Amino acid sequence: MRLEIPGRDKQGDIRLTMEVENQFDAPGTWATGSLHSHVTRLGEPAAVCQRYRERGFSFVAGTDYLHTSHPDDTGPSFVFLPGAEMFYPGQTDLTHILCIGIQDDLRPLDGRSGDVERLVRDTEEQGGIAILAHPFWSGYSWQELMDICGMGIHALEITNRACWAINGKSRSEELWHMLLDRGIRLPVTGGDDAHDPADDRVFGRTWTGVLTEELSVRGILEAIRAGRSYASEGPRLRSIRFDRRGAIVVRCSPCVACHVRSRGFGVRSAVADAETETFEIDLRADGYRMQDWVSVCLEDSHGRRAWSSAMAVQVEIERC
Repeated sequence: MRLEIPGRDKQGDIRLTMEVENQFDAPGTWATGSLHSHVTRLGEPAAVCQRYRERGFSFVAGTDYLHTSHPDDTGPSFVFLPGAEMFYPGQTDLTHILCIGIQDDLRPLDGRSGDVERLVRDTEEQGGIAILAHPFWSGYSWQELMDICGMGIHALEITNRACWAINGKSRSEELWHMLLDRGIRLPVTGGDDAHDPADDRVFGRTWTGVLTEELSVRGILEAIRAGRSYASEGPRLRSIRFDRRGAIVVRCSPCVACHVRSRGFGVRSAVADAETETFEIDLRADGYRMQDWVSVCLEDSHGRRAWSSAMAVQVEIERC
């Protein structure tokens, strides 16, 4: 999408030309689910899936440790995605990769430099995607994180509810922003990482939303690959639209703030006096502050957040 709008920066009047790749401006409907759940630890698989349905979920990925989960509970209204959580057994290395959409067991990580790349390749050969789990909780150095994310990882888990219950290290948004600024554009996901069926603090409390034309394993994975995803602790994203008159319009469940973010100090936060389901960011005033990418972060009255995957933008400024 190309926008040409008048604007103003700190030095005076300008003309803005924007090229926006808004992957959320696409046909489809929103589906909600968890891409990180230890299904066999939670009980009988069909009953576990039913509990997720009762929470309003349309899909769940089984990510038991090292072995692929295959509950037979995929149908027109609920999708089970086979998968596994892979790591380096018996070691303190906390690199955990969610391999979603696979059919057969994979060889675990062996701790050698570059083995994540091998695991990602093995996942792709089975038609699946590889998601980096709980990067903040894992405690990477910056160089370690850059190296891992440069090995073909498909997405990043930006929020993890079990990590919140363990020690509060649930959110990885700052790490994700730093990766975006380095040109590593990973879509975001969220998961409850549920292990205990009795722990209501965790089960179903964090999820991924995907915009898909087809509620199926294929449709969900394709939506994530295309960046048509958001991760949430509570708020629900309805739409992100770039209005030709010069505004970003965000529709959502009732929220009190919408932080529209970009590289560096762009773009702007919209804070409401009361809960609202629509936010607007005036690009005539703030568009000059956008660089490289833009993402929406919603916040509800309980402080719970939701993050959209980033959209690519290019902005040219002509002084009037």
